[in-house]
Amino acid sequence: MQKTFKTLEIIKDIFPFLWTKQEKIRSLFLISFGLIFISIALDLSIPMVLKEVVYSLSSPDKSMTYQLSLLLVAYGVIWTLSQTIQQIRQIIMVRPLERCIRLFCSSLFDHLHALPMKFHLDRKTGAIINALERAQHGFPDVFWGLFLFVIPAVVELFLAAGILCYFYGAIYGSILLLIATVFIIFTLYATGWASHYQTLSNEQQSTTNANIVDSLLNFASVKYFNNKDYEVIKCDNHLRERERRLVKSISSMEFVRIGQSLIIGIGLVILTYTAGQQALLSAYDVSDFVLINGYVLQFAAPLSHMGFIARDIRRGINELAGIMEIYNTKSATSQPAEETSKSLENLESIEFKNVSFGYDPSRFVLKSVSFYLQAGKTIGIVGATGSGKSTISSLLFKFFDVPFGKILINNEDIQDILSESLYKLVGIVPQDVILFNTTIYENILFARPNASKEEVEEVIELAQLGSVLKKLPNHYDTVVGERGLKLSGGEKQRIAIARILLKRPALYIFDEATSSLDLSTEETIMNNIAPIIKNATSIIIAHRLSTVVNADEILVFHSGLLEERGTHTSLLKQEGYYAALWKAHEEAYKKTNVARPIKL
Repeated sequence: MQKTFKTLEIIKDIFPFLWTKQEKIRSLFLISFGLIFISIALDLSIPMVLKEVVYSLSSPDKSMTYQLSLLLVAYGVIWTLSQTIQQIRQIIMVRPLERCIRLFCSSLFDHLHALPMKFHLDRKTGAIINALERAQHGFPDVFWGLFLFVIPAVVELFLAAGILCYFYGAIYGSILLLIATVFIIFTLYATGWASHYQTLSNEQQSTTNANIVDSLLNFASVKYFNNKDYEVIKCDNHLRERERRLVKSISSMEFVRIGQSLIIGIGLVILTYTAGQQALLSAYDVSDFVLINGYVLQFAAPLSHMGFIARDIRRGINELAGIMEIYNTKSATSQPAEETSKSLENLESIEFKNVSFGYDPSRFVLKSVSFYLQAGKTIGIVGATGSGKSTISSLLFKFFDVPFGKILINNEDIQDILSESLYKLVGIVPQDVILFNTTIYENILFARPNASKEEVEEVIELAQLGSVLKKLPNHYDTVVGERGLKLSGGEKQRIAIARILLKRPALYIFDEATSSLDLSTEETIMNNIAPIIKNATSIIIAHRLSTVVNADEILVFHSGLLEERGTHTSLLKQEGYYAALWKAHEEAYKKTNVARPIKL
């Protein structure tokens, strides 16, 4: 019963995508359902016409009468119309069904981008892609099977039973309905049992695909550690488990089909035998036997296919169940209510008030952090690895909820601000630059798709990408590869810098933006962009202290705590943690023969 409710809930969830607000699509659905009823009427009339043909042929007068000629032609025409209408119905339904799949996948894609960062950290990409692919197959399985086969077949069955009751008494209609009822009950429970193995098979399929995708994305690591054999063995183990579960799933459905065939066979024997007995006793003539047997045979074939249909429907439901679980996952971290949401037009200030945060509740990476950033000012954030520096940028992008404390933008709680309006004002060069598998030009243009070619070329020069592009045969039309793996770390960082310059945000966040660049190139780039960000609001997160010496305020983090704060000069005078970091930094600079800090 619980599975039935779950199935109905899934159908209810996908119904809005089937019955869209587009009048044309709705009209196609209505036409198709109209054709279903016409097809049912034609199917029910075929045995009746055949009865009349047999009756006429069995009469003493064997001449070809006008009435018999019409009946013979009508029999062929009705059958032809019935089959043709079914095919026309299929053609009509293709567009609305594919439109439904497109709308659902588009909505799901939008939903996936709206989900919180935690979801994407916990979920494997391969599993999501596999679930999406299976959902694309699940929609047609459920729709074609349920709405264009099962429901019409049940309606037709009840009407045929009514016709038999009307002409030959309750016994034939009752037998037909009893067989159908036993068949349907058996099918529901048996496919429910078999679907358990289908679910296990789907889960293993997702796990297998996820691990294959994960391994291929990390192919460089596989080569670094010479672990190809290990990965192949692991993949084969997943495939072996997939094979075992899939065999069990298919076998269980075939056992269900055997049971369905036995029920249909028993029903066919009972009805045919009863009708034959009545004909021998002269209660009915041969034409009546043909009519009764015609209805039995007419439903024997569809019911025998019910095993395949039920399997496809159940498989479709299982495939949709996985994707609907993702679709019903709460989107965004804390989206403000429509009536209380606020949109940002400009950036005036940013304030962290006693913010504590941890990716794991048992371990905080930020502890009671407070600072204030006025528009037009620059804050530098420094500290050892793991001190919580990069977490600041993640929280500003609302990737995670803040469990303790508040983040205020223009004196408004960040949770009450529409994410889209916030993202428009903030730009970042992340610590780990990941690029789309397209050209360098398109990766830069992604920051502002309506930017002109001249603007793109300008930021390419500012980010010192020109010298890189000259070495490439396809210039900025060079495809960067999966996650940008065809480029070096420094080249990817230059693209990321060009991208943020093209976006022209109100707040620039540089998170280890030049860590993969040599010191000379870093100095050139920072001097190039200094006039651009001079009057902008900036947060510079860095290991190289030379990039933050001219910041209006430097925040020094240590083990999640804001240990020290002040200007470069005042922090050196304190002779504390920052001074020790600066001393180590100076020694590193002397070894590379670069003495002067980069000016912003």
